[in-house]
Amino acid sequence: MPAPAAAAAADPSSLTAYYWRLASATDASGKSIAALQKGIEHQLRLSFTNDALNIRGGCNAQFGGYTYKNGVLTIANLASTMKACEQSLMQLDAEIGQRMKGELRATQTGDKAEPALELTAQDGTVLKFVGEPTPETLYGSTGKIMFLEVAAKRAECGHPMIPHYQCLMVRERKFNEAGIAQPAQDKWHPLYQSIEGFEHQDGVRTVLRVKRYDRKNPPADAPSKVYVLDLVVEQDASGK
Repeated sequence: MPAPAAAAAADPSSLTAYYWRLASATDASGKSIAALQKGIEHQLRLSFTNDALNIRGGCNAQFGGYTYKNGVLTIANLASTMKACEQSLMQLDAEIGQRMKGELRATQTGDKAEPALELTAQDGTVLKFVGEPTPETLYGSTGKIMFLEVAAKRAECGHPMIPHYQCLMVRERKFNEAGIAQPAQDKWHPLYQSIEGFEHQDGVRTVLRVKRYDRKNPPADAPSKVYVLDLVVEQDASGK
């Protein structure tokens, strides 16, 4: 059996190259932290830009600034959106917000294919995460930001590989510098693939901000473009 990889201070470039999904949470005695088990079930994850941290997977998104130096991750006070959800998810928000603050020792194991990140707080709490490549890492580009309106109903679209396939019907939307939606110019057309991170609800029209990536050397049965959800801009349950 090969020896486990030795832990080392986390690589700053790795922080931003992956989404970090919570895999375990223990206190100073090594006991599992019950309130954070919901975060494992709901795939709570951290994402880093060069100067900001974002936490998703509970009830609300939490976000704030951070610095990283000499193996120490220092997190400023986090802000949060203000939705109300079931009690266990709101408790998860409170617990992860309480643990993800101040100085945490950040160590990394594994390799680029299977990285792991361990954050240890001063009170002995240990949060372990596994890395999943961001779209930028997977596709080697920053992606083009665009807005897609998704119709309330799918439509059969003659998919070349899947008989009777029901496609999302989409059209591109534009917004001016003030953020005001412009009249739709594009016609509705079928999208012969999914939008990563988006789950369509029948009867709900949605406007999404997405990132579109070019897939390098796609297989013959795969699209050359990949769409990844960035933000839900608008939802309309009337379907209009």
